[in-house]
Amino acid sequence: MIVTPSSLFELAVRRHRQPWNWSLHCAALALFCCALLWRSYLALSAGAVLFGAGFFELNLGELPAGRWSGLVRRGVEWEKNWSAVPWTWLKWARLGFSLLVGAVLVWALWESELATLMLLACFAVLWRIRRENRESGIDP
Repeated sequence: MIVTPSSLFELAVRRHRQPWNWSLHCAALALFCCALLWRSYLALSAGAVLFGAGFFELNLGELPAGRWSGLVRRGVEWEKNWSAVPWTWLKWARLGFSLLVGAVLVWALWESELATLMLLACFAVLWRIRRENRESGIDP
């Protein structure tokens, strides 16, 4: 069997969408943020190890039922749905906006800008409230 870059990418995406692997990738993302905030090479290397381990076949059984497993299930489903949508100008605009917010977040973590971090957290809470209001029929 010949291994190609596209087959490796497909295997990585398939493994990433498993609940335990997705959880490891979330933990790695949290450690990367801590590494930026603390300027810690130890947190950076631990995040890199967790990120890499998230692409292996873990064979850990089912994720225990609870809030985290529900979040993982919704997150994996959201990723599948997002990747299935064709590349329209709206998807490009959303990706660009997300990259811009991500760049501001990285800058705020590196510079330890507490005001910017709190402002981003407040916008995230307001976005979630708006979404819940739309789902419950309060806002059009």
